[in-house]
Amino acid sequence: MANSNAAAFVLALLCAAFVVGPASASTLTAFSGPACAGRTKDVNGCGCFSLAGYSGGFHFVFTQGQRAMLYADAGCHGYSELLHRETRRCGHHLFKSIRMIC
Repeated sequence: MANSNAAAFVLALLCAAFVVGPASASTLTAFSGPACAGRTKDVNGCGCFSLAGYSGGFHFVFTQGQRAMLYADAGCHGYSELLHRETRRCGHHLFKSIRMIC
């Protein structure tokens, strides 16, 4: 019975770590206006996200080793640039999508 309780405890810890993990993942904040102004869009999690309408700058906060790729075309296609550290660019950019790598 003790082994069963220990296994259940370890499973509960693993589930808690999985739920907490994504909350501390990397985040990209994209800006609609020039010089990192205007409306903002926060992107985090895993997968491909559109940046349409948010070409006025961005701030990538790198945490937990989660890298991202910016793409020149929609749907995470075309020319790409790897983000692997904190990066802030407050000027117009041509990226239309981002893939958060998990």
